[in-house]
Amino acid sequence: MATDPILERLTRGKLRLLVEGDGGQLRLASDRPGLGPLRDAVFAHPGLLDGADVAMPAVGVAAALLLIHAKAGRVHARVLSHDARKALDAEGIEHQAEQVQKKLPEEHLAELEPLEGRAREALTPLAFVEELRRQAE
Repeated sequence: MATDPILERLTRGKLRLLVEGDGGQLRLASDRPGLGPLRDAVFAHPGLLDGADVAMPAVGVAAALLLIHAKAGRVHARVLSHDARKALDAEGIEHQAEQVQKKLPEEHLAELEPLEGRAREALTPLAFVEELRRQAE
């Protein structure tokens, strides 16, 4: 299987988040770990991810709910959790992953875990985003 080009760019740039528009036009790139860059993009620039291709090394349910709320067009990941896949499928968001696993690997879980539990408890993507917004205030 050939490597997904957007994931190649993510790896080559040593990035943790890469957002591209039509034709691979760069919208956002970040090397900061965790969900902070994605959360910040959703809060500060609501339309930035709308219809975009979004690449991350790992996507758990917390990232999936943020991506759903932001109306991402396609999600690309090296590793995607089963819960994230279910959430993206339920909203009709295309996704590609090199691996789909029940639980994210430890190296990714450490930086994402604080929000994974809260995301699982949220009834909707909007409820999760609103909780994050309240915490940021």
